[in-house]
This record gives sequence, C-alpha cells and structure tokens, in this order.
Amino acid sequence: MNQKMNKEDLWQQTTLQGKLRLAAERTGLELAVIDQAGELVQRTAGFAEGELSRLRNRRQALLQQDMTPFAGLFLVPISYGTQSLGWLVTALGEEKLTSGREMMLMELSCHLAFLLWHEEEMRQEGRRHREQFLYDLLYHNFESSEEVISVGKLWNMDLDRPHYVVVAEFDQPLLGGRSQQWQDDLERSWQRTLLSRFTQPITMQLNSQVVLLLPEQENAGSRQAGIREQMQATLRQVRKAQPQLPAFSLGIGRVYPAVADICRSLQEARQAVSLGRFHHPENGITCYEDLGVLKLLSHIRIEELDDFVQETLGPLVAYDDANKTDYLRTLEIYFQENESLQKAAERMFIHANTLRNRLKKIQDVLGVDLNRADQRVRFYVACQALRIIQHP
Repeated sequence: MNQKMNKEDLWQQTTLQGKLRLAAERTGLELAVIDQAGELVQRTAGFAEGELSRLRNRRQALLQQDMTPFAGLFLVPISYGTQSLGWLVTALGEEKLTSGREMMLMELSCHLAFLLWHEEEMRQEGRRHREQFLYDLLYHNFESSEEVISVGKLWNMDLDRPHYVVVAEFDQPLLGGRSQQWQDDLERSWQRTLLSRFTQPITMQLNSQVVLLLPEQENAGSRQAGIREQMQATLRQVRKAQPQLPAFSLGIGRVYPAVADICRSLQEARQAVSLGRFHHPENGITCYEDLGVLKLLSHIRIEELDDFVQETLGPLVAYDDANKTDYLRTLEIYFQENESLQKAAERMFIHANTLRNRLKKIQDVLGVDLNRADQRVRFYVACQALRIIQHP
C-alpha cells in the first residue's frame, strides 16, 4: 500500500486508539502516546510495560526534552501550535527506523496532536464549569443547601454527606516558570492517591493552594484522629509517588454536617496549614482543632495583636536590633520545644548551659521571671501572636 493511501486511511480513523492501531499495522511497530510527564494516554497491546515505567521514572528528562535516558526508544513530540501535548513513542531496540516508517510516525503525530488538543479543550471547558461550581460551594455563593446538593449530583458529588476540607500548600514560595507545573503535579498526585481511600474525593486548585474535599468515612472512629491518620498515610503515598515535589504541608478543617458550613471549614483548614508551620515548618499536618491558643488569637484583629506583641516583646526586639543578638528567636524556639532546655539547645546547636544563660539574659532585658506561670503564659501567647502577624 502506498504512502498516500496510508494517509487517507489514517484520516478515516477518528480516535486515538484507531489511529495507533492502523499505524501499528502499517509500520509493524508497537506504539504508545504519553503526556508530558510520562503518564500513559493510549498504547497498542504489545507496547511493553517496562518501557512505560522507564518513561515515567525519567519524567524530568522528558520535561527538559533530554533524550539521553531513552536509548532504544524513538520519541516524536506531539504539539499543537505552541502547546506541547506529549509524545508518540515506539520501542526500536537494535532495529533501525526506515525513512518510510519515520514519515508515517511524523504524519501520525500531526493527527494525534489535533485529537489531543480537542480533548484537552473539552476537558478544560468542563473543568472551568466544575471549578466555578466548587468556587461557589467553598465561598457559599448559592441560594440554598438543596440547590447546591442538587447541582452537585450533576458532577457526581454526594454533598448530602459531611465533608472534610483539607488544604495542601507548598511550604516555600515557588519561583520560576515551573510553579504551575508543580501545583498541577501536586493536584494530580492527590487525585490518584485519594481514590484508593475515599469515595468520590474532590480536588481543585484555589490560588496557590490545592483544596481537597473528602467525605467523612462511616468507620473512621474519632473524627480528628481518623482523618489525621488517613492523611498521614496518604501523604506518604504521594511522597513515594512524587519524591521530586517541593515540601508541602496540610491543614484540616473541622467536619460539619451541613454543606453550608464547608466555607467555614475551608477557612479553618487555611488557618491550620499556615499557623501549623509554627510547630512544623515543613511537611506538617495540622488539624484546626490542634491549634490551641492560636485558634483564639486568629480571631483577634491584627492591629490589636500587634499592639500586644509590641507591648510584651518590644524591649527584646529593640535589644536584638541594637546588639545584633537573636534572643527573640531563642525565646520562640524554647516555647516551641515545650520549654525543654535540651531539645531547644539541640535545635539551636548550642549547649544547654548556653541556652540557660540566654534565658536569664532575656528575663533581665524584659524585667520578668519566666518561672512564674502568669509571666510565662503571657510571653508564650505573645510569641504565638507574633506568628499570626507574620503569617496573616
């Protein structure tokens, strides 16, 4: 069959699977289509699973278009305009690719590009409508609970059930052009992992955070302990599947029986992930119910908290500035380590006696006695309030 006839036959196929199958018959090659990150989109029956694993495990090379790790594979980029959509792959081994086969694969990549672009456009359109609904849900932009539950069913969401709101957020600001890619990877990782543990988990991106809505499990036992344990196990799975992801933490809001209170749980989850870093700077999991005094302080106006912090810790801040010392940080770490001299000293890489001398100097500067419970609580609360001011 001549090349022209091959092209005409190829145009008559309207699906990815049909085009791949026809091209495989004409070229005698096993073929696969993968996305930019190496995840399988479609393949012919004989394409080896081991080659797919190699592609997934070398995703950084794919993203950088570095073909060095893929000896024995022939990869054709699939793009539509300036949009990169993935790769057409065939395993050659020691075999040489003839010019006829190469022309057919190039032609096939053009056909695949249009189909993948069209599918992506349809997905994006559906995603925009879905995310608008979720945005309205999270911010309570609806007339009644009955209305939102009814619309949710159209998206296969059972909002009659109580849901936890969990917020995942990277622990450091992401710089450079890959920030959106990292966030996309984070959401996809949670989507895949949650499906094995929850019925109908819901995910979406909201600004720089990934928001998870998880139905309460009937046999979860203690609510707070149950969701924390599940999130710890799920977090380990995500980390194992995507070890290259930057450090991120989770905040978990309280679960409420009414869908109208999901917006409240979202705000709690956001406070938990932000304020939880006071105790866990990276890779932490914090339930809103664990915040203790921080939970109360977070409801006080920032201006009032700032006045309290200046009144309580102002002399120590002024002393640090004038003498190039770091006594405020010393006091914060001392409280973070539950007033354990040994643990706080180890964290600051100093001897316990050195820390003891620093605490004595801090008491002299502030004119207080930290052995008194009322004074100790006052300065502990001030350090907590400072955390809120620094991370509003």
